[in-house]
Amino acid sequence: MFSKELFKKVNSISNSLAQARKKDFLINSLPINISRNLDLVKQIRSFAEAKLEWHPVGFKIGGTNPEIMSLLKAKGPFYSYLFREQTFNNNKQLKLSPNTLGIELELAYRISKNVFKNEIKNKKQLKYFIHGVTPAIELVGLRQKIKKIINVGQAMVDFGLNIAFVKSKINKPNDILKLRLGTKITNLKNKKVYFGHTKNVMGNPINALYWLIKELQKKDISLNKDFWVTTGSTTSIVPVKKGDKFLGEISKIGKVIVSF
Repeated sequence: MFSKELFKKVNSISNSLAQARKKDFLINSLPINISRNLDLVKQIRSFAEAKLEWHPVGFKIGGTNPEIMSLLKAKGPFYSYLFREQTFNNNKQLKLSPNTLGIELELAYRISKNVFKNEIKNKKQLKYFIHGVTPAIELVGLRQKIKKIINVGQAMVDFGLNIAFVKSKINKPNDILKLRLGTKITNLKNKKVYFGHTKNVMGNPINALYWLIKELQKKDISLNKDFWVTTGSTTSIVPVKKGDKFLGEISKIGKVIVSF
């Protein structure tokens, strides 16, 4: 349980984060003693998500790509909600927010809400609840005035609050449990190409999905409709600036385009 003083601090920070997300501005970085306490960080994020009063459409997993884990100082995966208010169809033009880190190319699953009615004991069971997959581009950043991340709590606290999710057409390959596929992002403006692979996501994106479903089961968290899960970046975080246009491709799955 929090002390009254600590609860007041948590409540104040979460309110500031929610307002920063709604009104597109930055707040000062969290005090180090708070950002290093991951239990506090998760509570602040949860409060901020509730105060947004937005509509969850799924979940975003982070800390699954070794390169980005190193950047974020993460020791393992974590997650947040995806929101309808920042979910877009293919070929969307997005507005850049302050302190944008860049874009990521991810494999996103479309999952049946019925998964929450079953105890998932192994990855094979997930096959019956996956409607399909799609390439997705996420615009990621921070709501804090931070130039360099020094601990994972600084990223986790507004994780999901600064995500824009751009999805493409759903595809259902035959062996949906073993998607080890090449990926790439092309900046169509300067022709620079960034290569990746789905194996960068915990060896196989299904591992990330299984981890998430087990975590949700533990915490008795569910949604009452079919939902999206983005499993983590297959590429490095790709820098973006105004006027850029990107093509994301996952072999045998499809393409997604976004501009800024």
